[in-house]
Amino acid sequence: MPPDAPRAPVRDLALKDGFGDSGTSYLGAEISAAGALVISAADAGPLCEAMRGDLDAETWLTITPAWKDELLLRLLADRFSGLDELVRYLEERGIPVAARTA
Repeated sequence: MPPDAPRAPVRDLALKDGFGDSGTSYLGAEISAAGALVISAADAGPLCEAMRGDLDAETWLTITPAWKDELLLRLLADRFSGLDELVRYLEERGIPVAARTA
């Protein structure tokens, strides 16, 4: 795909995917067909067994569409201290933004 070609928005993302002596660990996020944010985590191996008493564990968190917007707003407030920083973040990830100045 050419660098300036539009792309489809990301609907799922691996936030963490690791493997080591203590086992495997995965954390992902996706937007469901209903618009909810679903966070999934899966851990396996000796560390998981030591912490949870089982060799593997899977967990899902679902944030409904009504609360997903509040989460987005709070994450923006926690992460960005200014507009320039936010615009740079969006541009680096190829997320389209319409800007206007009055």
